[in-house]
Amino acid sequence: MNSLQSMIKHNPLSVAAATSYLRYRCRTVRAYIFVATTGRSGSESLSRIFETIEGAACFHEPWPIMFNDAPPHVESDTYFASRFRTVKQVNIRRLAAGHRYYVETNHQFVKKFCSVAVRQFGRKIRIIHLVRNPVSVATSFYALQSIPGETQNGRIYLLDPRDDTNRVGMADVLYGDSEFGHDFFKCLWYWYEVEARIKELKARHPEVRWAGIGTDELNDPAALESLFRRLGLEADPEKLRTVAGTHLNRKRDKKLKPRDREQFEEMHQQLRRRMEKRFGPGFWY
Repeated sequence: MNSLQSMIKHNPLSVAAATSYLRYRCRTVRAYIFVATTGRSGSESLSRIFETIEGAACFHEPWPIMFNDAPPHVESDTYFASRFRTVKQVNIRRLAAGHRYYVETNHQFVKKFCSVAVRQFGRKIRIIHLVRNPVSVATSFYALQSIPGETQNGRIYLLDPRDDTNRVGMADVLYGDSEFGHDFFKCLWYWYEVEARIKELKARHPEVRWAGIGTDELNDPAALESLFRRLGLEADPEKLRTVAGTHLNRKRDKKLKPRDREQFEEMHQQLRRRMEKRFGPGFWY
C-alpha cells in the first residue's frame, strides 16, 4: 500500500466509517479475549486450545503485532494508542465479524495496547493472565538471544531496561554493576517488568473480568475447564482433553544451548535480593 492509499484508509473519517460498519457486523461477538503475558509462556498453545470453543476466531500475534516501531520523535504511548484506533481495532473487528468470540494471544497486548483496548471493547473484554516461571521464561529468551534492549529481537519485541517509564527500574544495576552484567539478568528483569505492568493494569481496571492460569496448567483439562468457566465460556471437556498439553512454538532449532539450570536459579535469587534491597522486603507479594 502506497502512502496516499494509507493516508486515505487511515484518516479519521475513513476509520470512523469502517468502525461503525464493523460494529454492526460484530453484533454477534460476546467477548473479546486477550492474553496478558511475557511471551515464551505457551500463548500459541493457548490459542490452539481456544479453537475448541464453538464460534471462536482465534489468532496468535495477528497483524499488526504492535512491536516496537514507534518513531524516535513520537511519544510511545501516544503512537500506539493512535495505531490501535486507526489500524489494530479495525483489523480486530474485521477478524471477529460473524463470530461469537475473538481470541488474540499476543504478548504485546500488555505492553502496547491494553488500556486502549479496554476502553474500546468495554464490558465485552476478557483478559487471561498467563504466567510461566521467571527462570523458564528468561532461559527461553536467552537461548533465543532475544535480549531486552540489546539484540535485534529484544529491541523489536521486548522492553528496554533503560526506558525511564519502567515500573521496575533497574537500569543502573543491569548496566552499571559488573555483578549483573550478564545478559541473562536482563531477561529475568523483563519478566518482573511485564508482571508489574499486568499488576498495574488489574488495579487500574477492576471492572474487567480476569482469569489466571499457569503454563503448566495448560496440560490439565480440569484447569482449562475452570479457566473457561471464569471467562463465562462453554467448554467441551472431550475436546479439551484432546488439545491439553499441545506444545507449539518451541523454536528448538533457533535456541543456543542454555547454561546449567541450577546456575540460572542462583542468578535469579541474586537479582531478587538486589530488587528487594531497592524496593523493600517482599516487594513482589
